[in-house]
Amino acid sequence: MLIDDLAQTHDRREGGFTLGPSEIVMGLHWDPPQEDVEKDPDDLDALCVLFDAQRRMVEVVHPGFPRNATGSVIHTGDSRTGASVWDDERIFVFLEALPETVTELAFVVASAKGKPLNQVRGAACHVTDHVTERELMRLELASLGQRDAHCVATVRRGASGWAISTDVQPGSHELLAELRAIMGNGKCGESPMRPPASS
Repeated sequence: MLIDDLAQTHDRREGGFTLGPSEIVMGLHWDPPQEDVEKDPDDLDALCVLFDAQRRMVEVVHPGFPRNATGSVIHTGDSRTGASVWDDERIFVFLEALPETVTELAFVVASAKGKPLNQVRGAACHVTDHVTERELMRLELASLGQRDAHCVATVRRGASGWAISTDVQPGSHELLAELRAIMGNGKCGESPMRPPASS
């Protein structure tokens, strides 16, 4: 795992890094099966979860629901083969356009077929400054063991701006279980998957 700490991009703060960019992108890549091996291609999904100040889930952007209500978080579309030369799936986040009620984002990678992430060829994800293309963090998914889903980074709104962290957050296991329920069977492309309103 790598977090870039170049001062012109973001400043070091306890628990993460304060971001300078106003636009970031989460990229996910994996390789297709080798040509001499006949098998179904691996299928990974990139997700972005939006939370409010009480850490209640507001919206989930994923391949079946590719943009949030304001268009400030946009998924580029589903890849089921890993055949792209660069990123197979991307999520663009326009931080300054996010609703004031959104105080935290979580970037998640999930295996659509339940295959452990460390068995997916060439699987890696990164968060990048969209303007300069400077990597803020990068994670090789082979390091994640037998997990089939993982929260790779969180981005939080604070007094000094947005800060990114790759630390494991409390409630991560519960979040991943809830996301599996939201995604349901397959990609859920038929309907926008917003979580139920919290009482």
